[in-house]
Amino acid sequence: MKLIVGLSGNLPRLVSGHSFDTDYNSFYRPFFQILYNQANIPAVIYFSGLWYKWFDDYHPEVNTFIAELQKRNKQVELLGGGYYEPFLPMLQTSDRVGQLDALTTAIRQKFGKKTRGCKLNSASWDNSLIASLKSCGIEYVFLNRNELLSTSPAMGNEFHVTLTEEQGKIMRVFPLADRILEKALEYTPDEFVQHLLQIKGKDPVISLFFDIDNFAEKNFAWLDEFFVRITSNRAVELTTPTQYLKSEPVLTKEYYQGKTLYKKVLLESEELDNLYDKMSFVQTLANSIRGDKYKKKAALDELWKGQGYFSLSSCESSRKAYASFIECEKLARSQGVFISSLINTDFKLRGYKQFLYQGDYYNAYVQRSGGSIFEYDNLQPSWNYVSYCSDNQEPGLFRDSFYDIAKFRGDVESIPGAVTDDLSEVVYDVDNYDRENKQLILSLRRKNADFNVRLIKTYRFFNSMIAVKYEAVNIGGTEMNLGFVTSFNVALYCHHNVFKPTLSEKGITLEDKTKTI
Repeated sequence: MKLIVGLSGNLPRLVSGHSFDTDYNSFYRPFFQILYNQANIPAVIYFSGLWYKWFDDYHPEVNTFIAELQKRNKQVELLGGGYYEPFLPMLQTSDRVGQLDALTTAIRQKFGKKTRGCKLNSASWDNSLIASLKSCGIEYVFLNRNELLSTSPAMGNEFHVTLTEEQGKIMRVFPLADRILEKALEYTPDEFVQHLLQIKGKDPVISLFFDIDNFAEKNFAWLDEFFVRITSNRAVELTTPTQYLKSEPVLTKEYYQGKTLYKKVLLESEELDNLYDKMSFVQTLANSIRGDKYKKKAALDELWKGQGYFSLSSCESSRKAYASFIECEKLARSQGVFISSLINTDFKLRGYKQFLYQGDYYNAYVQRSGGSIFEYDNLQPSWNYVSYCSDNQEPGLFRDSFYDIAKFRGDVESIPGAVTDDLSEVVYDVDNYDRENKQLILSLRRKNADFNVRLIKTYRFFNSMIAVKYEAVNIGGTEMNLGFVTSFNVALYCHHNVFKPTLSEKGITLEDKTKTI
């Protein structure tokens, strides 16, 4: 049996300096110490680009330590991947290569070694990645076969290295034994070694990648003893991918794909769909920068950083992604003379156009569905006020509804229960799009047994203000007693809270602890 020992350093869940420090002290530093003491254990190490940057800033001795292990009997082999751990299939080819090459370059500059392999999120695997990986010098990849579908499943051996290809380019695939490792601490170290030796198949290659999640109990005494057991057992051959491939083994060819269509997540989450649209939009802006390679590099770095946050799928990461994308947009704007404008384009990739006001101080994007503002960016702090969170499931500005006055008690809180006609998903008609005056007029007609009304909604965009005018026209010929309300569901610039508006004699106010907007 051949065994590959790995260490995986993915992004901490909180994506903050404190979380990096906590993870390092509780897990990675003790693991490094054991690895240093066990000179006979060859290891494969993966860290994302943000980890290497954090090491540079706070623990530069880690880079020295890794370099020393590399020189000591080539004990360590380093893996590449996406610098910010993005969901690679979601990216344009240029950004896939950019993310992969950024981490490969960082490793080569730090340690003088070119990476030949990488570790990816297996759920994001797609064979179209092979061309991008090969262009960055990647020859093999670690994947978890439990998260993949195989079009030609190998018989009788889950743990063997395979070969896959796409358009004539080949890639070796090393299987991860994550499920086995999750149950490791149920055994004593010696029992676990015997458990591994019972794995059937011809020439199995078992890859155990330890990380802070699958080794959560952090029993380093157990780990130290396990390493002693495997180095003393002649039936276990410790190896690295490069050592294994040097023997030129005959590999079975297989084809893999993720178990779910990776873009299907965009259909299930409007927040991720909006983020994906923003990412696609600023990708074009960043790649259009000409004549200033430093500004383009800075813009691409913000873009790639946002792509990493996009893949984490949480409230905090979503807002960080927006911040990075807005920073990228600002860098692209600063290339020449920027003039505020109102344009119509298919920003949301739906086959019809939305209306985008891009100003000096804010962006406001209007969609015909609901006639509402679905993104409002305050450019100075790089903050999108219209973003989702667990307690703000329906964000948007100027979301319209009709309500039954008889059910209205006179307070804002009673309105939702009185709403009889929610217009937030009704498609408005475009009566007038005045690009020169930055004016947009939308309208709709609503008719039922109780009322027949035409609603006209006019947006005017100014340098530091949006003006919205509503006109409700009774076109039915009979008297109506109907209430109308427009709502603002926003995320104010605060670490984690979402605030809702309150009504007073002066109008609508939004309180953010120390200030009123």
